[in-house]
Amino acid sequence: MSRAAKALSMGTSLGGAVALGCVAYGVVEAHRYRLRTHRLPVLPPGARPLTVLQVSDTHLRCNQLRLAAFLASLSGQVFDLVFATGDLLGEPAVVERCARLLGGIEARHGRYYVLGSSDYYAPRFKSYTRYFTRRRIAPTKANRTAEFLALLESQGYEGLTNRTVRVDLDGTATQITGLDDPFLHRDDRRLLQRRPDAEFALCVVHDPAPYLDIAKGGFDLAIAGHTHGGQVRLPLFGSVVTNSDLPNALSMGAHWVGETLLFVTPGLGTGKFGPFRFLAPPEASVLELVPRGQG
Repeated sequence: MSRAAKALSMGTSLGGAVALGCVAYGVVEAHRYRLRTHRLPVLPPGARPLTVLQVSDTHLRCNQLRLAAFLASLSGQVFDLVFATGDLLGEPAVVERCARLLGGIEARHGRYYVLGSSDYYAPRFKSYTRYFTRRRIAPTKANRTAEFLALLESQGYEGLTNRTVRVDLDGTATQITGLDDPFLHRDDRRLLQRRPDAEFALCVVHDPAPYLDIAKGGFDLAIAGHTHGGQVRLPLFGSVVTNSDLPNALSMGAHWVGETLLFVTPGLGTGKFGPFRFLAPPEASVLELVPRGQG
């Protein structure tokens, strides 16, 4: 074998070893669940700070005992608000367990949910290359959505799928508007209007694709999930894909879009056929809402 051929062979072997190492690390990272706090300056002046828990993209499956244990560890903790922002189900068989685990989390001012595509349809394999295109393939196998929602609501969760509620958050008149899943084109964007009497306006949605319409509607804060933080991120580059119309640069964390703060959580789980993360560690997000100017 020539020297050049040997060098090529060694390079190929090294590249393969690095790729396998990255995949192995990605599998490990996907199971490093954490509770992470983010301080968001979005409330009106003089408002009392609020603590919000956002749980998203659990994609819970029967064999995910470690994720189930993490969710169980949140039981008994009390927040001001709790939002479950979709893609909670990973397979139909987990409906009862997922509802029970979410039901253990407590909130002073209410617990709410919106839905993602995985809550409507059971997962199926699709080529990873489709994440690099805008093409969408309609899912076909229905999930046990109605049963899941009945269980959630029996435990005190309230649905925000294409509806607006008004709540008093310790003296702050608040509008909370939720959208059904934009990824499935179920969202009613006519609801994206801030009401004149709202001192604080919050939008809750699974796929953050309507972020520009939310900002135009005058909302102070929008919270979403869906992207898994890109799920695979590269150093100095960030997310490779978002599986959304959202720009890659907005795929994780807090970003101002005009006067609206968009927060996209990386969520907790992964899809059934892509059980790995890379530089996008899973989390349940604690949002410390404080008055503007106190960030």
